[in-house]
Amino acid sequence: MNTKNIIILAVVLGVLTFGALSWASTDLPLMATKAHPNASGTASFSQDGLSIRAKGLQPDKVYTVWFVNMKPKKHEIGAGNPPYMFKTDSNGNGLYESHLSDLPFGKWAMLMVVLHPNGDPMDMKNMVGALSAKIPENR
Repeated sequence: MNTKNIIILAVVLGVLTFGALSWASTDLPLMATKAHPNASGTASFSQDGLSIRAKGLQPDKVYTVWFVNMKPKKHEIGAGNPPYMFKTDSNGNGLYESHLSDLPFGKWAMLMVVLHPNGDPMDMKNMVGALSAKIPENR
């Protein structure tokens, strides 16, 4: 193989590798709050979506998912498509999957999963934190 072919092959492999890395998912471990000490999970961001796998939550309960900033004042927005919710199974396992129009990196500080004890995902006054993760500035 001549030098020109080696250079072309190296460039093609570099482009393919960079492309594969840019489409790779970003996984964030979810940390339990005091109200849900046995909970754990992972949030996975793909190019245009979010997937959360959680366990150790309260069985057969409604949870919602939020992007949150605490500074300069507290502000939140639902993560994905309304009503931003999932229901756990009888073992406390939950799965949330949604399309995202924008990825949160550099825009939001935290991802939070919250319990709605009365089962109403619209009830923002009685929600209880369950899991959270700091969102990095860059992906």
